[in-house]
Amino acid sequence: MNSFTKFFSSAFLRLTLLLLINIAIIFGCDYFGYVYIYSLACALLALISIFFLSGREERDSYKVTVFLAMFVVPFWAIGYAVALKDRKGNKKIKKEWSDIIYRNRKSVFQSNETMANLKAVNTQAYKTCNYLVDTVGMPCFQNASVKYYSFGEAYFKDLIDEINNAQNYVLLECYKIVPGKLWTELFDTLRLKARQGVSIKLVYDDAVCTKFISREDFLKMQNHGIETVPFNRYKPFAGSFVNCRNFKRLTVIDGKVGFFGGFNIDDEYVQNIDLTNATKDCGVRIMGEAVKNLIVMFFEDYQFASKKVINLQDYFADSTPAKTKDWILPYSTNPVSLDHTNKNILLSLINNAKDNIAIVTTYLALDDELKNALIVNAKSGIKVRLIFSSEKVSQKIKTLSRSYFYDLIKEGIEVYEYKGGKMTTRLIMIDNNSALISTNNLDSQNTYKHFNAGIYLYGDSVILMYNDIREIINGAQLVTIKDMQKRKLSEKISACWSKFIALFR
Repeated sequence: MNSFTKFFSSAFLRLTLLLLINIAIIFGCDYFGYVYIYSLACALLALISIFFLSGREERDSYKVTVFLAMFVVPFWAIGYAVALKDRKGNKKIKKEWSDIIYRNRKSVFQSNETMANLKAVNTQAYKTCNYLVDTVGMPCFQNASVKYYSFGEAYFKDLIDEINNAQNYVLLECYKIVPGKLWTELFDTLRLKARQGVSIKLVYDDAVCTKFISREDFLKMQNHGIETVPFNRYKPFAGSFVNCRNFKRLTVIDGKVGFFGGFNIDDEYVQNIDLTNATKDCGVRIMGEAVKNLIVMFFEDYQFASKKVINLQDYFADSTPAKTKDWILPYSTNPVSLDHTNKNILLSLINNAKDNIAIVTTYLALDDELKNALIVNAKSGIKVRLIFSSEKVSQKIKTLSRSYFYDLIKEGIEVYEYKGGKMTTRLIMIDNNSALISTNNLDSQNTYKHFNAGIYLYGDSVILMYNDIREIINGAQLVTIKDMQKRKLSEKISACWSKFIALFR
């Protein structure tokens, strides 16, 4: 699908046309003297929208935005409300997704002993895990073997080594694949294993991956024994749901080894000449029963995209528990479900903190609830640190993120800008003993409207993430109130505009 077709079939164009039509109606009513009738119609539509929207499972900022728009440009507001509702999918998509989740997640079970052991050690971690178990239906596992990666070089080396050792199957899910040295090496490895009889399944995000590799080339991979499945394939005039992207990056080998993180298959993550030139992110390799959750996550997307029914028991493998003091819970979220799991897990982590909170993110677009939770904790004596990537990011993202800094800093929150190069790490640490690695940024677009995943960890292995955050802070610059006061007027105006636009995302 070329960019020309995408533009003319996009929700953005339809909403723009509705806005222009609405403006034309306003001028027409003014010219013919029907302003009072138009005002009455706006008020009536606003009241109707309040009646219908007040009972819907939507965040309050969205409802207020629609209510206010109804009084001025009602036709545009109606189109906007329909477009946002369509992002969650139609009834057919919701039922299909619900059936897949129900069928898959009943294949994994939560051990009461595991949760009891966690509760005895740390009640805050128990509360967070219990929320996830209850909401996403995926179990928490104890005594998992975890290896943490702070750069992509070691991550992809171990991943390719494990694929070379595969005997039965390899499951690979990608958000972004960029042709280069890394992809060539990985593709050659997958092709070799396929020739040896190993089953290879690759699920890729259609809208992002096809910017770099054509659909025809993905289809040609089938000739090499690699089953490729596009997730949420783009179709013109198919509604806003096609804009819901899948940010998962995971790999499972033989049901025994799993990889998860924020690394894309892109050479920028593996610059082995000088690691300071590599894009920084993080990931983990897990071994043990927790790999089952990654299998469930993969096949939910695979079944939705391919329309095939899979027996997950065929992919589970027996494993020997590692001798560690770690609890781990891999999970996934989707925009089809009505619960706001991504935001609620963040609130659970923040509100259960006792001593300190450290958040590393690519960019910010906080809603009032998350912002207030951070401020309340800071005012309660908890050390709150927020590290933002400021290098090699778009000016729009930087402006939007910086627009929140002043309010956070004046309330006692330490805000840092990472200066060590490009960083796409999304990592949260609580009290130096629990952590969340996820694909979710702290913004409403990512939190509510896309397919995401994360891994919650509690235990000894978290010390590795603590060391990484310490290194990130060492390479970052503390932002002060004076820095924010020195901003140019144009930057302040741009920040206000960015916040206003963020209301409609």
